[in-house]
Amino acid sequence: MRLPKQTTTATAASNYATIRSQIENDRLHAWSSAPTFTIGDVEVVPMTLRSMIDLELSRNAFIVGSEPTAGDIAAYIWRHHADFGDEAKRKAFVKHVAKSKDADQMIADIFEHYGSALEDSPAATQCGGTSIDNRLPPIPAIASICHEYGATFGVDPREVANIDLRIVFQSCRAIRIQSGAKYSEPKRLRSAKSEFLKQHG
Repeated sequence: MRLPKQTTTATAASNYATIRSQIENDRLHAWSSAPTFTIGDVEVVPMTLRSMIDLELSRNAFIVGSEPTAGDIAAYIWRHHADFGDEAKRKAFVKHVAKSKDADQMIADIFEHYGSALEDSPAATQCGGTSIDNRLPPIPAIASICHEYGATFGVDPREVANIDLRIVFQSCRAIRIQSGAKYSEPKRLRSAKSEFLKQHG
């Protein structure tokens, strides 16, 4: 039995409003005094450009797009753990993750952690009939982003690599918007809007 059109339109509108509120809240969370995440039962810090590069160089499945193993899960979480760098604690941590029976939940949490960092990437935009190409120059992306942020705010580019990636990306978008760039809404919000328009129209 099909729901009346008015009901499906109201549901789509409510879904759009919920996703919009989540995105706005997520953006603020990056600037809060406790911007941590939980992966499984482990509290982790936000992704930074440096942590992303470390994982890419070690060919971590979550960054390079291959099928994740238990080692990829442990390495990703450890890289964002507060004790990262302490070898004695790393061994105990790896044992803790290996004993966990909830690999599927950890994988879902990792994708959420990674996805939230990249949602506001300043790389490109499409807005209605306007298309502005903000592709990075032919140098590593980390160098371009660190230079852009560092030059604007007077921060050593090497230090930018350690800042919460969500803050760096939002700030770079703000820099580019000030220079005339236009950005479309985040992908998941555009999907919700599309669903609403299908139901409404």
